[in-house]
Amino acid sequence: MARINYAFDGKYLVTATLRRDGFSGFAKNSKYGIFPSASAGWVFTEEFFLKNLPWLNFGKLRVGYGVSGNQTSRYSSLSKVSTQPAYVFGDGGTTQYGQYIDILGNPDLKWERTYELNTGLDFTLFQSRLTGSFDYYSRKTRDLLYSVDIPNITGYSKINTNIGEIANKGFELSLSSKNIDGRSFKWNTTFSFSRNVNKVMKLLGTGDLVASKLFIGQPINAVFDYRTNGIYQIGETAPVGYNTGNYRVIDLNGDGVVNTADRSILGSEDPAYRFSVLNSFQYKNFSLSIFINSIQGGHKGYLGNNSQSWMLSDNNIRWNYLSAVDFWSPGNPDGEYPMFQKAPTINPSVFRNRSFIRLQDVTLSYKIANSFTKKMEIQNLSVFASGKNLVTLTKWKGWDPEISEGGLNIDGRPLLVGYSFGLNLTF
Repeated sequence: MARINYAFDGKYLVTATLRRDGFSGFAKNSKYGIFPSASAGWVFTEEFFLKNLPWLNFGKLRVGYGVSGNQTSRYSSLSKVSTQPAYVFGDGGTTQYGQYIDILGNPDLKWERTYELNTGLDFTLFQSRLTGSFDYYSRKTRDLLYSVDIPNITGYSKINTNIGEIANKGFELSLSSKNIDGRSFKWNTTFSFSRNVNKVMKLLGTGDLVASKLFIGQPINAVFDYRTNGIYQIGETAPVGYNTGNYRVIDLNGDGVVNTADRSILGSEDPAYRFSVLNSFQYKNFSLSIFINSIQGGHKGYLGNNSQSWMLSDNNIRWNYLSAVDFWSPGNPDGEYPMFQKAPTINPSVFRNRSFIRLQDVTLSYKIANSFTKKMEIQNLSVFASGKNLVTLTKWKGWDPEISEGGLNIDGRPLLVGYSFGLNLTF
């Protein structure tokens, strides 16, 4: 790696970097990659025409462009062998395991490259009462590394390859303010907001990869599945292969048959934006911090699988270990989850928005400072009480909404609420 830094007059800054990386996990002729980058900065508050502005304490503009590489895991360019029960020698004989090639090797596997343009602004205003930064980026990832599903009829199930191009655009905003800065009472706030939008631009030159759920013009984490319209009720005639209490799957193309051709893109697992707010209060020796965290999906974003897999058994006993599961039944026609004794021809997954606002951390502390602590040369003595994940506001029905597969299922885990009390002592 080589790097050059240059600064002039404390206000013009330039950095250029060139690095060459190698990794044996890539194919024979593509083990090395060259990745250049360059950035420039302008501290505009050092200019004579801005130095005397009383409300502007510091300002800096940044711009950078560079290429970075992403490496694969070891042996990804090679065929991989798996084992399975293969032979039984004679009646009552022992089973022998055989080996077969499960993942097809790729002699052309190469570095994934990301080309990014980043612009930013750092500032300090109003006698340091408000500081912040704003960044906007445009990022294109080419030769994307991906494990692609291939038809098992080929004798293989997957191949590690470079599939195309992904584009990401977004911005990040961070603000810190001193709202009140009195002698005995202080109030500070830190706020952050970020948004990212990604889109598949190219895929191997062959169009969409439906088996891998990758679609040109859609997010990389697009949700591709069937649409539903309620549950078949008593008195309705369900189609062949379906029963009363099953989901009503929409025949999207109107050909009279529900099959894989009726799947569509329902949205994305990715969030629309994130934000967090930290408020810190101090009154004499008391300190209080309150941290709120949120992830929002917007329109058809931040979706998670909210399906319920449990059903009625053959003897009509409800396998409902989770009391919050609202199963449909003749006596509960407004039930949210389907009831079935036999699986329907198509049992679609149901996806719902996982947006949430969470009171993630609250801490109250008191600093003990008196003649005793001075005599014992104690630098800090404080007691505190804190709570974590105290309140989560969400319409998501399931476990932790931050876990994409956290729907109501027996294997899920709830978000733990925690309380702690303690003492900090520093000599």
